[in-house]
Amino acid sequence: MKAILITAALLITVGPALSQERLSRQEALKYAFVLSADLKRLQGTPIPTDPDVKRPVGVRDEDYAGMVLPETKLSQDALAKADKEVVPVGQLWLHRLAPLGASAVVPETKLLRVTVNHEGNDATLVLCALGVRQSAEGKLELLVYGKEKEPVLRAALKPASIAQDNPLELAAERRDDGGLLTLRILGKYEASFMVTDPERY
Repeated sequence: MKAILITAALLITVGPALSQERLSRQEALKYAFVLSADLKRLQGTPIPTDPDVKRPVGVRDEDYAGMVLPETKLSQDALAKADKEVVPVGQLWLHRLAPLGASAVVPETKLLRVTVNHEGNDATLVLCALGVRQSAEGKLELLVYGKEKEPVLRAALKPASIAQDNPLELAAERRDDGGLLTLRILGKYEASFMVTDPERY
C-alpha cells in the first residue's frame, strides 16, 4: 500500500501537501483550543486524563495528521510511581489514522471517535489516552487506549536521553504499511508503535 507518514499534529482543515511539516506553536494552540471546547469530551477517556492544552505538539503530512497533549502533571516523580497502577501521560489525537497492532489495524469498534467542528467543517478524529505502567516482567510499558478500559496497544518504554522542548513529543518514520510513531516522554523515555490509514489497510 502507499506509504504514509504520520507525525504528531492535528489538521482539521487540510492545507497544502507538505511532508513532515511541524505546526508552529500558534497553529498547534489554535487546534488544541478546538479540542478543548468540550471539556467533558476532552476528559471522557477510559483512564482519567487532564491534558495540558497549552503545550500541544503537532506535525502534518498532506491530510494525515494528529496531535499530542501532555498530562498537566506529567513529571519524573509521577513516572517514578508507575507500577501496577497506570500513570496517565497525555492524549494522542489522530486524523484519518488508527493504531496498528499485531499486523492488524485496531477495529473501529474499539476506538474512541470524536467529531469536532472548526470553522463550519466537521472532522471525525480518533482520541487515544496514553498511560505508563509496569509490565508483568517489571518493565515500563506505554499503554494506548481506545474507548475501553483495556488498552488497544502496548509498547515497550525504553530509556532515552534526548533534548526536547515539550514534555510529550513525537517523531515519525515512513513504512510500507503506515508509519512508525515514536513517543518521547520528558527526554528520558521513548516508545514506538505503528499507525496506518484504516481505509487503506
